[in-house]
Amino acid sequence: MATFSLFWSELGRAARTGLIVGTVLIVGLALALGYWAYRPDYQVLFSDVAARDAAAMTAELDKMKTPYTLADGGTTVLVPRDLVYKTRLALMNKDVPLHGAVGFEVFNNADFGMTEFVQKVNYLRAIQGELTRTILAIDGIASARVHLAIPDQGLFKKATTKPKASVTLSMKRGQVLGTEQVAGIQRLVAASVPDIVSGDVTVLDQHGVALTRVNGDNETAPTSGEQLDAKRGTEEYLLKKVSAVLDQTFGPGEAIASVDVALNLDRGKLITEEVLPANGNAADQPVAGVVVRDRQTVREADSAAVGVAGSKPAAGGTTTTEFDYQVGRRVEQVAVASGTVKRMTVAVVVKKPLTEEQIDKLKEVVSLAVGFNGARGDAIVVNSMERLVGSAVPAATPALEAPAENPMQATRAAKPDAASANVVIGVLVALLVLVLLAFAATIVARRRAPRQVARLDGAQREQMLSDVRRWIAAPAEIHMHEVRK
Repeated sequence: MATFSLFWSELGRAARTGLIVGTVLIVGLALALGYWAYRPDYQVLFSDVAARDAAAMTAELDKMKTPYTLADGGTTVLVPRDLVYKTRLALMNKDVPLHGAVGFEVFNNADFGMTEFVQKVNYLRAIQGELTRTILAIDGIASARVHLAIPDQGLFKKATTKPKASVTLSMKRGQVLGTEQVAGIQRLVAASVPDIVSGDVTVLDQHGVALTRVNGDNETAPTSGEQLDAKRGTEEYLLKKVSAVLDQTFGPGEAIASVDVALNLDRGKLITEEVLPANGNAADQPVAGVVVRDRQTVREADSAAVGVAGSKPAAGGTTTTEFDYQVGRRVEQVAVASGTVKRMTVAVVVKKPLTEEQIDKLKEVVSLAVGFNGARGDAIVVNSMERLVGSAVPAATPALEAPAENPMQATRAAKPDAASANVVIGVLVALLVLVLLAFAATIVARRRAPRQVARLDGAQREQMLSDVRRWIAAPAEIHMHEVRK
């Protein structure tokens, strides 16, 4: 202790401060390394979970006595590294209602005293939960909710309404469902629940916008937004075909095309009914049906029966023959779908000049590309940029017809100004070239000039040699003395 006190007293103020700071840093670093080495290493058990699912998971982890921690605002559940896979499998084996949905595991611990109504409700919950889990497996969907409206029916009670379903989706950020994906969800629900058709499944997004389209089985007319989408899609499809032909022919950006389509969005059903003649009739014979019944009645002569049409008199009586015919019948029902093209117009403008023959050939190519049909009033217009500009020039010439008082004088006055400007520019360029050439010649002359070396005459050379000899022959003390001087 006395040695440390003596050592401490000999240190200055700066040395004492440095020793204290270094000791504190070493102790703190040792404690941090010990905490980092001995603390439990937590790894991700589940990430991007909803608050409701995180609450269900943590409650189950508390029952399992498994340590855990939450991160990312409660959306990530962490457990020790050596318990990640074991805990994950254990939770998957539990009846944890993830995503707020319960599947068919609701019947794992069924009560035998359960009423029929409770069984129906649980069955409906199970179907909704299983559909929710299946829909959540689609990429881009963050959460989903399925509602089934199944009418009640029994042994002596028949349902008067059709079952329907609705699906509410919440998409991840930047994700949008396509039309094919929405149709796939509709078909999935329709195939999972009896007596539901895909047209009776409504799909909504998180903003309350209906993603389902009206199909052919629905009698409801499409909205204006759906009509505009159908028109835009058809025009983009045809424009892409025309642009591909023009780009391959004239090069990218050398031609402009525009397509306008009028669609027939009306729905209808055409019923055709006709009578089919019997087979085997000759061409000159009238059309007859097939005999299905032949009945003949004979009456005695003394009877007071009155003959009917087709009866033949017989000896001692009257004979009546009746025939029943049946003809063929064919009924054809054709459902006219909406979205057919009612009229189409195409406009094409080419930058390079075209002849009449080239324009006619280009019209033929474009008409074949878009499916031109003159019977429904389609029109195609093809022009070159030269023609359009040329047709616009005559309309603008009247404004330019007011000439100057003396156009020849104005032209003559403009020509000297232009000539003088050209002369001035030429002189300036010549001066600049001369200056550059003089500068370059000066640099080259300096580089090629020989260096001048000073030369000694005979007397100076002899004096220098005598001084060198005398300096060499003198003793070392003289040299040191000269050096000191």
